[in-house]
Amino acid sequence: MIREPHALVELARFASDLHDAVVAREALALREQLERRELNVLVVGQFKRGKSTIVNALLDEDLMPTGALPLTGIATAIRFGEIPVITVEFADGVERSATPEELATYVSERTNPRNAMGVARVDIVRPAQALRDIALFDTPGVGSIFEHNTATARSMLPRADAAILVVGPEPPIGAEELAYAREVAASSVQLFVLFNKADIAGGGLQELLDFTRTALRDVAGDRFTLFPMSALRAREEQRIGGSDPDFAGFVAALRAFVERRGTEALEASIRRRLGALLDRTATLLEIRERAIALPREERAQRRATVEKTLQALDDRVRLFTLAVDDDVRRLRLRLDDQLDRRYDREQSEFRSLANEIAAEGSRDRRHEMLDRVVAERAQDWRRDAVAFAESELAEYASKYVRLLGELEEAVIQAGCEALRIDGEALKPHEIAFAPAELTVAVSIDPSTGLEVVRDLLTDLLPSSVRKHVLQARLEHVLSTELDALRGKLRYGIAHDLEPWRRSVHETISSTLDATRSVVLDAFPETASSEEEQRERDVVRRSRERFAALRASLQGVPA
Repeated sequence: MIREPHALVELARFASDLHDAVVAREALALREQLERRELNVLVVGQFKRGKSTIVNALLDEDLMPTGALPLTGIATAIRFGEIPVITVEFADGVERSATPEELATYVSERTNPRNAMGVARVDIVRPAQALRDIALFDTPGVGSIFEHNTATARSMLPRADAAILVVGPEPPIGAEELAYAREVAASSVQLFVLFNKADIAGGGLQELLDFTRTALRDVAGDRFTLFPMSALRAREEQRIGGSDPDFAGFVAALRAFVERRGTEALEASIRRRLGALLDRTATLLEIRERAIALPREERAQRRATVEKTLQALDDRVRLFTLAVDDDVRRLRLRLDDQLDRRYDREQSEFRSLANEIAAEGSRDRRHEMLDRVVAERAQDWRRDAVAFAESELAEYASKYVRLLGELEEAVIQAGCEALRIDGEALKPHEIAFAPAELTVAVSIDPSTGLEVVRDLLTDLLPSSVRKHVLQARLEHVLSTELDALRGKLRYGIAHDLEPWRRSVHETISSTLDATRSVVLDAFPETASSEEEQRERDVVRRSRERFAALRASLQGVPA
């Protein structure tokens, strides 16, 4: 274990001096965990596997919101404590207490879509015996249409000491889940796999369990235990004072792991995470040290080589941003096509709808029915159009994270190659693109007021003719209103996509500019021998400071 945990604060300061926010942030997180002496246990899995219900069963309390919509992109930390407390911290540093009834307001996608409130974290303290010596993190589900949920869940993995991976029968574990399970297993000392909703698998349960076990063994080896259960049934038993044996077996295994191997797991995780931070910092320092040791002219030449390589990367960056623009245009075209096909498909329904409305004897009732039909169609079309666009954008964002990571790694490698050092330890930082805010804030109210006046004339027509005239007119109104709706949706989503496109461009630019600065700062441009000596003194003191830090943190000779 770390001999002097307070040295982690100094490591964070040292990393900040090197302009490395990644190490600074993670060093402080390690310090906080060491103070608490808690295992970080992540509850992870795909959207709608029942993670929050499992958390509620561990708490023996219906605290975390469950339902049709996923949690928003916020990881919620739950710890043991005799006095229940819920604290919400916002991005601006403001904190406030919340009641259990208010919790969903902050962590549900329905009430806080795309984290519009700017919640940075939610800390919960509960007197749940199952959570002694544990910090349980209820992460957003991966695989939903919300890319920010997946980014948040994955960003938590490096902090995991153990993980609870939730899978299930509908559908059985698939390729995307297995890829995620591989990441979870690589980040965790122990993996508990909960096969939730086992009660709906029927006679095929054993076959599904065997399939899941075989698939997981390929990605996690033997470092997992599989528990079939129903979290919903466990909660129902708890509410009447009972206990579900399957869930109780899992809790017993979790507690046994914490009590018998908790210290060992915590130490192993801390060593692994601290080692990665120190390796990254050492690589940054080595870049600076080797560069300043070079003669001024040679250093300038190598800096020029790096700058030339970075300029060559500019073409890839430009192609990247053009690809973003093309994706947005392609999405708009696909959305237009979808709306056109939806309009053509539903036109066949206009005759029957018009016939139904025309049969109503009351003029006021006819207009109520007409307005309701148009409003319902407007709501359905808007919902489906937004879901389609968000699904496409989630795929785009996943692709952009990969491409931007490759570009950032190329920038880092340019600096390392110029100095002939191994840059493997200097990994690109976590990248996330802000989600699109597809509010589609356009009017979807029907504009059928003129038809009220026109309908007055139909009262003068013979009854044998009146219904046919009304039906034809109503068909025309439905067609006109839904055609107008189609145009409004096109405009509304196009309007909302523009700030997202600009935001993606800004993320690409700011990420690569920051990485370029880190690399080029390692090749200081000095104009005099005095400046040269000052730079060498700074690097020498940094090396001495880092050696002392490493000794404090790892117990190795300084």
